[in-house]
Amino acid sequence: MEFNHDISILGSTGSIGTQTLEIARAYPGIRVRAISANSNIELLEKQAREFKPELVSVADEKKAGELKVKLADTSVKVVGGREGLLEAATVPSAHTVVTAVVGISGLEPTIESIKAR
Repeated sequence: MEFNHDISILGSTGSIGTQTLEIARAYPGIRVRAISANSNIELLEKQAREFKPELVSVADEKKAGELKVKLADTSVKVVGGREGLLEAATVPSAHTVVTAVVGISGLEPTIESIKAR
């Protein structure tokens, strides 16, 4: 039986996010469509290159600009700030959103992802 499922991971560089990516690694039918992080662009770049999501969001807008340069050789769209996080939460191609963002900052994108589905 083949299993296909598209996900977005908000907070992909933290412990819950990295564990979710381990599951995606183990089950090739899980496709990562969007990932986000606060500021760890080194790990986020590695994740983007491995999983090839269509969208990557960085909360720190300056670091989003740096990541955009680093990923210029890919087709990954890099966005930043609050709006970027909301875009990652509502990317139309994802069936499921895993919210692993610390604290209250994860509430708004979670609500928006619920509204979008």
